[in-house]
Amino acid sequence: MSPAIPRLFVYGFPGLYGGAGTELHHQIIVWLRIGLEVHIIPGDEGYANEPLYAEMLSRGVKIHPKDEWDALQPGDPILGFCNAEFLNALPEIRKRTRRTVFVNCMTWLFDREKERMAQGMIAMFLYQNESVRAKHKPVLHALNPGAKARFVTFKPYFDSSRFPFIEERAKEYFGCGRISRQDADKFARNTLHIYEYFVAPVFKRGLFLGFDQRSEAKIGKPYAWIRTAANQTEVSQQDFYKHCEIILQPTDTTENWPRVGFEAMASGSVLIVDNRGGWKQMIEHGKTGWLCKHERDFIYHASKMAYEPELRREIARAARERGQALGGIDASLSSWTTVLEALSELPE
Repeated sequence: MSPAIPRLFVYGFPGLYGGAGTELHHQIIVWLRIGLEVHIIPGDEGYANEPLYAEMLSRGVKIHPKDEWDALQPGDPILGFCNAEFLNALPEIRKRTRRTVFVNCMTWLFDREKERMAQGMIAMFLYQNESVRAKHKPVLHALNPGAKARFVTFKPYFDSSRFPFIEERAKEYFGCGRISRQDADKFARNTLHIYEYFVAPVFKRGLFLGFDQRSEAKIGKPYAWIRTAANQTEVSQQDFYKHCEIILQPTDTTENWPRVGFEAMASGSVLIVDNRGGWKQMIEHGKTGWLCKHERDFIYHASKMAYEPELRREIARAARERGQALGGIDASLSSWTTVLEALSELPE
């Protein structure tokens, strides 16, 4: 495949854990598949210690020193994946290339994002979710009506090979859990109430991956039957999903296009989540997961999954197929080819 753009830069390093960093990791796989020459300009001096440093080198990705803007040539696209430092660095970047691309992974706009739009410093805005694009575009466009910024939606790739499907889990207990950053907003205040009141035919065993003093200050100290881990260095994502029959995850945030959804679908952990944001597009209620409007919904569907193992397995298998359809390589390749063609039409 001959790309419309021969090489592409990204500011910031991909990661194994967390939304934007993980998504960047998977998109780099697509870019290399297309035939792009991929360059990373790190924003941190410690980039050689990143978990994916060796993999990036082995894949042929070119890694530059921190903030090496002189590597950019006119016409080189450079992307920032939900990266506040990218927005801060745009005045320096724009001295080298005008093909600047911001990917906002949130459902809201950053103040600096709006500021840079008003200054005409962002050439393209990329979105994973069409409804978010439709919401953000008029707000941003009104800040600089004369700007020729492009607003484009792409289909993010999810590499499901890293998350094997698990048919059977421990029978002596019912595993449940949640996974996110430790930020307080990622937790609904009634999280422990929901975990306490759903019922199961065997002992419940919970696991919260992504939990620290901020989380505890929001929801309280988890029960003795719920294990907590600060991050993936204590419990890997794969071990987390191996534990969890269900992902029981009420939050105070509105998710955009949650990566944990793809991880859970690939792994066979049934999602029980909020009926809003990207979850509504990702999940078919009652077929590939459960969408909840009230804490009673969370309690009811969690209990149903505990007592109906055949239905749970049926939903898990359907969710795996759903995840492959939404985040598969073919759809993503096609959408990124379209993005690259649009980038090639931007002023250099």
